[in-house]
Amino acid sequence: MRNPLVWLFGTALVLFLTLPFGINTLAQDITGGGVLRDITGGAALIFRTPQNPTVHMSGGQGTLGGGKIKPKSKPPVRQQDKIIARANAARSAFKPNEAEEQYKLAAKIAPDDARAFAGLGNVYVDQGRFADAVTNYQQAIKLKPDYSAAYLPLAFSLARLNRYPESIDVYQQTLKFDQTSPEVFNNLSFAYNHTSRFKEAIDSSTRAIQLLGETGEAFKLGFQERNEIRSYAYKNLGNAYNGMKRYEEAANALKKAAEIEPKNASAHFNLGLTLYNAQRYSEAIESYKEVIKLRPGLAQAYFNLGITYYAVSDKNGAMAQYEALKGIDANMAKQLYDAIKY
Repeated sequence: MRNPLVWLFGTALVLFLTLPFGINTLAQDITGGGVLRDITGGAALIFRTPQNPTVHMSGGQGTLGGGKIKPKSKPPVRQQDKIIARANAARSAFKPNEAEEQYKLAAKIAPDDARAFAGLGNVYVDQGRFADAVTNYQQAIKLKPDYSAAYLPLAFSLARLNRYPESIDVYQQTLKFDQTSPEVFNNLSFAYNHTSRFKEAIDSSTRAIQLLGETGEAFKLGFQERNEIRSYAYKNLGNAYNGMKRYEEAANALKKAAEIEPKNASAHFNLGLTLYNAQRYSEAIESYKEVIKLRPGLAQAYFNLGITYYAVSDKNGAMAQYEALKGIDANMAKQLYDAIKY
């Protein structure tokens, strides 16, 4: 089962490409190298559902959020743990409103308990409320700077808000706790690509691939399948090479991404863009055809395929994509027609 959050994000951007015959036209880019959005799934971020805060039901006095409770402080740990346990149970039962209510109660009763704020962050991540998640994870870390479980979902939430420099900073901080996590290096590569720090993206995705190995066994799998994760790492690597206009290396990495997970339409789409940029038009055509097989309703694939046909002077092929595109996205079909009618 794949976590649905992985498939929810990204919007289309536009890449201006210079085609043969001196025509400037538009190729719709949904991810990759120089432009970096992704709408075909396979967002290239590894995501694991955050774990519920730890509960110790031993009773008596103890610690909350890493800070020692004074003998006269209220409530005792046992009462606070019961509240957090109820919140955890509600979250695990997919009752977000109840979970949120209980974590808020825990935070009100014991505002120095980092677990309550981390729990709230988890509930908000589950719902895609990333701004709220960031606020609560940051509070948890402020209360308990070594609360390692809050760093990964905080960095993920920042990335989903397009706050990439902050996300990079938090992912780098996670390396204090674990320097062998392919999740961290893969997601750093994703964020570096979005800030045009392509050399660092190459280094990070290469390290992720090394840590994952040929089988991906080194990664503790959550909702994502092993091949999906390995494909992400190669896709990020290809995007970084693409950003540096190292198209041959980009093509090799993206071919590997598509080979590992043949149903990753995003990898095939990026490969098509890369091959187009490398003027390997015939191969780009095959990549876009594969995207259309996987995502027959994806307008950008028809558009780019039409543009690529036109680049090899196959106007009939380009017009066929225009005809197909009319029933999917009339505005984009008009753009394609205007580009190929000369």
